[in-house]
Amino acid sequence: MVLCTEMACTKVFQPIKKLNDLAFSKKFSELYTELSANRDAYNDKALIYYDLILKSVLNQPEESNALIQKFREQFRKLSDTVNYNLVQTEYYNNQKLLNYIKLKELSKNLIENYKRFIDSSNFTELKDDNVAYGFLENELPTTVTKNTDIEIKVKKDLAGYNLLQVKSKNDSIVDMVFDTGANVNVVSESTAKKLNLRILPNAIVYVMGATGTRNASKIAIADQGSIENIEFKNAEFIVFPDSLLTFAKGRYKINGVIGFPIIMRFESIRFTDSLIYIPKNPGATTKIPNLFIKGDDYIIDVAYKNVKLPFFFDTGNSNTSFYKNMYDIDSMNFKTLKDTAFSYSSVGGTITQKAKLLPEIKLDCGSKSFVLNNTYIALERNILNPDLYGSIGKDFVNQYKSITMCFKYAYIDFE
Repeated sequence: MVLCTEMACTKVFQPIKKLNDLAFSKKFSELYTELSANRDAYNDKALIYYDLILKSVLNQPEESNALIQKFREQFRKLSDTVNYNLVQTEYYNNQKLLNYIKLKELSKNLIENYKRFIDSSNFTELKDDNVAYGFLENELPTTVTKNTDIEIKVKKDLAGYNLLQVKSKNDSIVDMVFDTGANVNVVSESTAKKLNLRILPNAIVYVMGATGTRNASKIAIADQGSIENIEFKNAEFIVFPDSLLTFAKGRYKINGVIGFPIIMRFESIRFTDSLIYIPKNPGATTKIPNLFIKGDDYIIDVAYKNVKLPFFFDTGNSNTSFYKNMYDIDSMNFKTLKDTAFSYSSVGGTITQKAKLLPEIKLDCGSKSFVLNNTYIALERNILNPDLYGSIGKDFVNQYKSITMCFKYAYIDFE
């Protein structure tokens, strides 16, 4: 007879502190480098946990899901924290895949079993999303077909945002804002009617904007449509009342926004002030990833005083802003700056925060160093992105002649 303790008979996963710290502070480029350069220094069996996290943020959701299943088969005893991270990662993977049935199941699991791990505003958003997935569970995921390389001449609206010409199956054409930072596709009620989108019956849902405001909306499906020579099918749009997409007392109105669910399916985009280029078959110009997609958020590294820090990449922002995490890493320098306040708006509201005015700040990204002038650094915690150091805006992007975002190979190239 062979006797064994529970510990000996059960495969127990022990997290690796250094890799854990990198993964959950969103320092994914450092995690990638550490696993590539020093893999042999770690317990090989434990590395699957960090591989599945990296596969997820490198936009390889199927591979990440396969590793999650393998991990659960390999380790039978897991802490609640590890179980939460596995469920959350699988949830993020299925956001990329738009598997609505699985998203409904996973969001329900997170709500019922892991509330203590989730920030209150994110928990509210998760409950709202769970309701939306209930309406979407019979819908197919969005698909995009590129028949050739695409070159689109840039057209800008009154606020300076790039516009894409969207055509529906009834041949109606409207201009929509191209926004890498938008988590969803958005359309106004009047535009949804013009494009003859299929509005799901009784699908009243709430969508949280960047300010934390919950906005009542509907869900519509574009069964078929196109952007230039790019065809898309089964595209989900959040339908807002026209009033929520009208600004400056009616002088500025947005028809809609093309966001993450369609943009990432372009696979690669190069954009300049005058041109947007979308290749039919993008290639990899680098083997080192530097664009990470956590859930439906784009994260890039920006260096401040030679220290790489994770930032939210959002071309929908007019100006770069810095979060309280940035203040905390150099507070002795920043505390002498002038006290001020800054406001930012999103659908349904405006929020004002205490801040410091930065006359100038030097940053490094890619191979370029540059200075941004008259930006703000918040003195209050960012509730939606607590682990990030700021949000990249058009003032940052405009420092470069062209930018390539390659979602297929997880890199961003500034030229």
